[in-house]
Amino acid sequence: MNPKQGHILYLHGFLSSPHSQKAQQMQAYLALNFPHIQLHLPQLSGKPAQAIDQAERVFSTLLQQYQQEFLGVVGSSMGGFLAAHLLNTISAQPKAVLINPAVAPHRLFPDYVGEHTNPYTQEQFSLEAADIRLVEQRYIASIGQPQQFQVWLETGDEVLDYQLAQNLYKDSECHVTHGGDHAYQNFVRELPQICAFLACERFAQ
Repeated sequence: MNPKQGHILYLHGFLSSPHSQKAQQMQAYLALNFPHIQLHLPQLSGKPAQAIDQAERVFSTLLQQYQQEFLGVVGSSMGGFLAAHLLNTISAQPKAVLINPAVAPHRLFPDYVGEHTNPYTQEQFSLEAADIRLVEQRYIASIGQPQQFQVWLETGDEVLDYQLAQNLYKDSECHVTHGGDHAYQNFVRELPQICAFLACERFAQ
C-alpha cells in the first residue's frame, strides 16, 4: 500500500519565481526529510490581478483535491500577503507560514508603477494605478484566526517594515530575528520549525 502524500503550496514574491533560493531550499529540504510531501510551486504573474487569480485557483484546487492531506501555504513577501488573503477569504482551515510578508503592499507599489521584467522568467508587464487599487481592496486590517499563522521576520528587511507584520500577527506565532534582509537569510535554519508547524511529520517515512 502506497503511503499518503501531503501537499504544501509555496507562493513566491513580486518579481520572483519558483526558482528563487527559498523555494528551492524548501523543496530540497522536503525531498530529503519528508519525501511524501509535494511542494506545489506555481509561477505567479507580476500583474496583481493575474497573481491573485492564479493563487486563488491553485489554492481552491488543492483544498478540494487533497482535503486533509493539504497542510497549508508558505508565502514570501507578496506571497505572504496572498497567503493571508487566501486564508481570510477562502478557508481558514489550512495553516500558513509567512516569510517577511507584505502587509500593505499598496503603499509601496506607487514606487513601482511602470514597466517591469521578471528577472527569472523574463515576463514583461506594466504595473498601473488600477493594480494598486486591486491590491488595496484585499488589505487585511486584522487576523481572525491568528493560530493559523506562523510568521518569520528579520529586522534588517530593506524592502518592508517588519513592524507592520509584527503588529498584524501579534497574536500568532511570530518570530523576529535581529538583522538579516528581505530575502530572509536564515530560512534554512528555520525549516525544521516551519515543517513542525505544518505537521509535516504526519507524512514522514
